[in-house]
Amino acid sequence: MNAEIITTGTELLLGEIVDTNAPFIARQLRAIGVNLFYKTTVGDNRERLTEALNQALARSDAVIVTGGLGPTVDDITREAVADATGRPLELRPEIVEHLRSFFEQRGRRLTENNLRQAYLPKDAIMLPNPIGTAPGFIVEDPRGVIITMPGVPREMERMMTEQVIPYLKAKMDEPSVIVTRIIHTAGIGESSIDAMIGDLMRLSNPTVGLAAHLGQVDIRLTVRAATTEAARELLAPVEAEIRAKLENWIYGVDDETLGGVIARWLRQRNARLAIFTTNTRGALLEKFPEADRDVLAGYFVDIGALQGCESCADFTESNARAVAKTLQALTRAEYALALMGSDDPNLGFWAENRGETWLAFATPRTIITRSLPAAGADDFTRNWLAVNALSYVYHKLREESQ
Repeated sequence: MNAEIITTGTELLLGEIVDTNAPFIARQLRAIGVNLFYKTTVGDNRERLTEALNQALARSDAVIVTGGLGPTVDDITREAVADATGRPLELRPEIVEHLRSFFEQRGRRLTENNLRQAYLPKDAIMLPNPIGTAPGFIVEDPRGVIITMPGVPREMERMMTEQVIPYLKAKMDEPSVIVTRIIHTAGIGESSIDAMIGDLMRLSNPTVGLAAHLGQVDIRLTVRAATTEAARELLAPVEAEIRAKLENWIYGVDDETLGGVIARWLRQRNARLAIFTTNTRGALLEKFPEADRDVLAGYFVDIGALQGCESCADFTESNARAVAKTLQALTRAEYALALMGSDDPNLGFWAENRGETWLAFATPRTIITRSLPAAGADDFTRNWLAVNALSYVYHKLREESQ
């Protein structure tokens, strides 16, 4: 089964609110093996929504719509679905009764405009909404099925899991699941990964794709199978081949973070890490989930806090080494990371003058330094420096394990 999502609301188009409904629906569809090929956002315009519905019905088996089911004039989803499927709207007494009961229980008066929610396209299957006023509905058209749900997330989520998913599963010829595995890498570029596993990216099941982030690249494996167990069996050899080719750059999978993996490594060895930074500020700390910050022996952004190293303010390799050594002694941490670079706003990763930041990493045996080709104060540069610094730390810790 092929499906697509249409989210409605001018507030979504204008960026006034973030659409959380479509990602939730997409995950639910993936779990039951429904293909999702398109996601569309349409403003509160009856003609444009009708056009979008007709386009969707021409290419998808199921069209899932959220929003536009309320009592106000700009709630036009009912009318648009009726227009797209050539059906009149008709009053549903059971919805009227639900609305009366809903308002009476809350000591409120049922106003005339609320009765707009009691009209559905002819022969539509009503989807009850026990926690809201607007019911959803399903219209089965010769071209496909339109499923509408409220835009309020908690109402939509309950309707999706309790009513829509069972409906879709009953319509599917063969039950299946779609399983996704995300492999995280750091310290290697997207083009380099493409050159090493490009042959795998031509597979049809599983499929393999790349997603580049700041200093990191994710490898996404997606597979369809009859069961989760069967899907994992199909994924296993492909993941094994990727690991064999990219072993030196892979740091985790799925929900694992770079900071979390470093924390786990340190915790297993009863070790701690101290950090000093001049130009990433909170960006480095943010890479460590709250639950993993117990491995940090200290996080410093003021050179004056490092007794005996007040003269290390210049951003040089030798000063970075001195700061790392001082930090290690001050906190009695087994490992210390120092990042020494300017936070001049005229510098930056995308500036004409990118600047330079010196990294020094102190271990129980030595101090290692390297230059990172950027400095500055903008968010992109701070996060780029933080990710690349932690990537370097991760690889050095990994070398100690080998």
